[in-house]
Amino acid sequence: MSDKRTDEKERLMREILNKDRTRLETPQSTDEVVLTTGKGNDSIDSTVEEVNSMSNMINSASRATSDLLKNADRSFEELRKLLTGQQKELEDLSKDNGFNQDDMERVQKEIERDYGITPQEAKNPGVLTTFDTAEVFGEILKEMDAEIVGQNDALNQFCVAFRRPYVMGVEEGKAKNVILVSGPRGSGRHACVTRMAKSLFEHRVIASDDVYTIDMSLYQSGAQEQIFLQDLYKDLSGRGEIICFENFETGFPAFLRMVDSLVCDGKVTLSKRYVLNKGILVENQTGLVKEAVDSLSAFGKFLVFITSNGTKAVQNAFGANFLYHVLDTITLTTFTDEDAREYTDLQSEALIDKAGKNLKLAVTVNDELRSWVVSNYDKTNGADALNGLFNDFYISLSQAALTGNVPAGTPVVLGLSEGVPSAFISDSAVTLTRSKTSAEEIQAVNEELDQIVGLETIKEYIRSLQNHIRMQEIRKAQGMKTSDISKHMIFTGNPGTGKTTIARLISRYMKAIGALSQGQLVEVTRADLVAQYVGQTAPLTMSVVKSALGGVLFIDEAYSLYRGKDDSFGLECIDTIVKAMEDNRDNLIVILAGYSKEMEGFLESNSGLKSRFPNTIHFPDYTGEELRKIAEIQAKSKGYVIAEAALPKLEAYFSEVQEINAAEAGNGRLARNVIEDAILKQSGRVVSSPEARIDELLEEDFDFTVKVKPVDEFADLREFNELLKQAGE
Repeated sequence: MSDKRTDEKERLMREILNKDRTRLETPQSTDEVVLTTGKGNDSIDSTVEEVNSMSNMINSASRATSDLLKNADRSFEELRKLLTGQQKELEDLSKDNGFNQDDMERVQKEIERDYGITPQEAKNPGVLTTFDTAEVFGEILKEMDAEIVGQNDALNQFCVAFRRPYVMGVEEGKAKNVILVSGPRGSGRHACVTRMAKSLFEHRVIASDDVYTIDMSLYQSGAQEQIFLQDLYKDLSGRGEIICFENFETGFPAFLRMVDSLVCDGKVTLSKRYVLNKGILVENQTGLVKEAVDSLSAFGKFLVFITSNGTKAVQNAFGANFLYHVLDTITLTTFTDEDAREYTDLQSEALIDKAGKNLKLAVTVNDELRSWVVSNYDKTNGADALNGLFNDFYISLSQAALTGNVPAGTPVVLGLSEGVPSAFISDSAVTLTRSKTSAEEIQAVNEELDQIVGLETIKEYIRSLQNHIRMQEIRKAQGMKTSDISKHMIFTGNPGTGKTTIARLISRYMKAIGALSQGQLVEVTRADLVAQYVGQTAPLTMSVVKSALGGVLFIDEAYSLYRGKDDSFGLECIDTIVKAMEDNRDNLIVILAGYSKEMEGFLESNSGLKSRFPNTIHFPDYTGEELRKIAEIQAKSKGYVIAEAALPKLEAYFSEVQEINAAEAGNGRLARNVIEDAILKQSGRVVSSPEARIDELLEEDFDFTVKVKPVDEFADLREFNELLKQAGE
């Protein structure tokens, strides 16, 4: 059987290597090559069938190539695609038909001789294998300098870093280069990398202008190993040659070690057996398999690490050996006023061009507005802040054009009206700024606060935050240091005292005054944060935190997260929350809620908790008078009124219940329950007395029976004695 298989393979090779490719324009025959063998041997017949399939493929490729060459404009590029596909199919089929590497090299040499295309060129069509590096990178520097403002030294460093492997060469199996890009937010770190990729691609130095980004802060648990490796494999095997790593300062240690190995050794050796399933890296569960993936390689890639903290951040995250392999450190600087003016001019011209093309308006930007932008943009965010301002200008201008039915070609001047950026269209001025602060929402929240019964101290605290945040925004806009305060809070008090209601208003209020980007309230308990199995708690907690970013994470009965030093799941949850608070301090508020006594013990469970929650707000139990007012509001919201004669007795009832056991009674929930019970009882009364008012609750509709039990004053003592007893045993 093996001899016949070898004979068939040699026959196929003769078909490939003896084919006259020099006469593709006028093929002698369109007949397909068919290999046959005697019947009676299924294995040989199967092999011949596969070989015939390969031969047919090659003949089809030749005929297709003949047709394509008739079109001179497209023939070369299409030929590349054809040969690339042919090469891949040959590689796949060879696995089952006895072809070895020598056989494949014979075919490749024939393709290179006939078409002048190397295997490397077939894989990366259009990429230059040799070029004048000085000339090409000189052109790239000019292109980048025309678009990137205020970073002349850094642009030179970028060109040196990306030119390096084409001058020095690349060590087999290693990355092309490992580059550290450091600079403040808004200095253009990402813009420089993206522009470099575009220029390299346009000059045919790399095969794609794709830039892949791996945010290391997204992977915070060993349970996410497969997800991390899938993302890493996708980028390492992608056509793009530039991979950026961000937020490695807060990365999970195990994954940082993998990245360290990628940089220092050129590869990551996988601790488990992985295979590819439809192009996705998955862990194999079935034992030994063919084509297992046991390592990931950085060969052929530029590994770029982006940070705001310089080499110190790299040293802390990876260590000295990692730094040794970083051959280029690029440092970007903050914008100067001159840089800001130059960038403002570029953005002004871009706005004029976009408005002309899309809105059909003849826009001009006067010097007064340009000077306002330079003076008022958020200097801590550099180019990002300037981009945001001009984006607001364009959106506001678009809105004016849409709602005002402005005719095409209308001249529009962008300038200042009473110190505010405005668009002057005909005889009207349209404001261009889109403030983060919503006056309407602030007013609405304040009105709701006013309607809440009691809690005067808490309301005053919430309102005091607005002035502080406004002042810090003013300081930031002027480039001054800001004195931010921690906005994380602890709410203590019995159930029903309004903690959740206030938390919801705080989330809306912080969004309205610009302290939060979204303003949603995510209310959770231990069950939503702590998983039941090892390795699942951190990912579960992080998923909840991500859903709360831009808003408020409200953890009710927070002390239940900690059930003693042996509660490893709870401690893991707390550690994850503390780290998330630190990483997202500008866009997340965490509120812990629960009983006063239990919350004190909870804060001792993690050394970082107490310092991160300086604002403890106690919600007192409602008085009888306050519950009576709440009951009136509840009734009104449901379309009822409480008869005047019933109010004194209702207030006396609430006072008695609160004095006996406010915690068990439920505070505000008590008022709601009393009203709902009264409505049910009133329905029966009105049905039997049609002349009665259907929207009035009378004294007889209320049940004033006291159902709560007094507080057990000796409960703590009995609990203490029980603990002593257990310790003695």
